[in-house]
Amino acid sequence: MSERYTKSPEISKQDAEALERAGIEARGKLGEKLEQASHERETTAAETERATHEALEAAAQNEKAKAEKQTEAAPQEQQADRPLTKQDINAAYGATMKQVQSQLSAPSRTFSKVIHNPVVEATSEVVGNTIARPNLIIAGAIGAIASIVVYMLAKRYGYALSGFETIALFIVGWLIGAIIEYARVGFANHKR
Repeated sequence: MSERYTKSPEISKQDAEALERAGIEARGKLGEKLEQASHERETTAAETERATHEALEAAAQNEKAKAEKQTEAAPQEQQADRPLTKQDINAAYGATMKQVQSQLSAPSRTFSKVIHNPVVEATSEVVGNTIARPNLIIAGAIGAIASIVVYMLAKRYGYALSGFETIALFIVGWLIGAIIEYARVGFANHKR
């Protein structure tokens, strides 16, 4: 069974050259494939690195935004825990006035600034809570309307009037209204 081949096939010179060329071509193709695969790996690695960098930047921005929201929320939570002070109220009032006045026309804005001047507001509050209370003004108006009766009687009996009668009756009506108002408020406060 063991036979020996004594005759080895000889390769012709042309066949050897063809095989050599085929080997060189195959090596060239393999080299190109290796280069291409290496380039693809580099591209994939670069894309992966870029995506990782972008993800880290997005995460950092997200953390920064979250931290800013927490710092903004912290003072609001602190403000909710403590009672409002006069300074807080004045700051909120000033911000609201600026925002509202920015939406007004120029003449309205000027009028608003004059009316909401601290001196004018304080004076208006004092007058509105004492002299110019609505009930007192109504009582004075009723007294002034009563001057019609005085004018009719004066005309019927022939008396000459000076024109001060309406003002005087307004003052009398206001005084009667003030007595009634302060008596009513005094009794209401006394019961409490």
